[in-house]
Amino acid sequence: MVEPAADLGMEEAVGWGDDDDLEVDPEEKRAETSADGEGGWDVEDADLEIPDLGPTQTAETTDSYVHLPTQGPSAPLTWTKNSQLAADHVAAGSFESASRLLHDQLGVVHFKPYESLFLNLYSSSRTVSTWQQNIPPSFSYPLRNWKDASPKGSLPTAGVKLNDLVTRLQVCYQLTTGGKFTEAIEKFQSLLLSVTLLVVDNKQEITEAQQLLRICSEYICGLQMETLRKTLPKTTNEEQKRQCEMAAYFTHCRLQPIHQILTLRTALNMFFKLKNYKTAASFAKRLLELGPRPEVAQQARKILQACDSNLTDELQLYYDEHNPFMLCGHSYTPIYRGKAEEKCPLCGTSYLPKYKGCLCNICGVAEIGKDTIGLRISVHQFR
Repeated sequence: MVEPAADLGMEEAVGWGDDDDLEVDPEEKRAETSADGEGGWDVEDADLEIPDLGPTQTAETTDSYVHLPTQGPSAPLTWTKNSQLAADHVAAGSFESASRLLHDQLGVVHFKPYESLFLNLYSSSRTVSTWQQNIPPSFSYPLRNWKDASPKGSLPTAGVKLNDLVTRLQVCYQLTTGGKFTEAIEKFQSLLLSVTLLVVDNKQEITEAQQLLRICSEYICGLQMETLRKTLPKTTNEEQKRQCEMAAYFTHCRLQPIHQILTLRTALNMFFKLKNYKTAASFAKRLLELGPRPEVAQQARKILQACDSNLTDELQLYYDEHNPFMLCGHSYTPIYRGKAEEKCPLCGTSYLPKYKGCLCNICGVAEIGKDTIGLRISVHQFR
């Protein structure tokens, strides 16, 4: 058993301080340390050769380092954050969010007809400045609120203007007057879709835009029905009845007086030939109320005089002129007041309930009967 150190004799313990006076050479200590194989940290820099850069070179290296500022959000990105108008998102190039807004606001589900409108609006929202060949072009973004907006509150300039659409409407009227129905329908449909990409400033312009939508839908529906009527056969009594019905329905589309006169003249001549004198007399009276040209008025009076002597109808039609109705945009049949109907959320055309969920036949882009918040073309509509 090993005894504790405390039990050692004092004579053995005296040797602890015997080497206090020894003089050990420092070099020998370092040699002994190296011989042990543990040299400590290798931080000695005696063998390093560091070139002298000089004061000038060092200063230049420090001064040439430039801290570039962090790039802020682009103008188009700011537009999408500041606006809930589809036109602003199209101008920013964010076609996906613009399509989503049109779907939520107007029930649009078919976007192919919007393709050219989107591209034209996008290209008109920026200007390009070119310099030398080796310098990339620079873009600038005109703003409609440049007077009072900070960069974070900027909005793009309006690419579609109400005055321009009114001018285009006159072209559509001229095509209709000239009997170019197919071309007129295409122009009216393009005009109708352009209304949804408007940006206006006040309630009056909002009302005018909504009125423009109604005008386009009425003309498209009437002209499509008339174009179809001309292609239908008319050999049997049933086919002739259908021809007369469609001609009669066309007279109830809300058109300009000059075009209303043309629809009434067509229906008047057709009904008189088929010996539906009672209804023909009604058309003649309506025609005279619109004040047509003297020769047209004279012809209408002659027919009216002939009809008054025999106020009967040879054919019984599905048409009641005294009962207000809306025209179904798909079947081209009347939906009389009080009957169930579905509407297109974009153009407002009426449809029979069985067409709910189908694509609108008039605007060609919206889902019939879809519940939406309606046309949004002004920031005032979100306040």
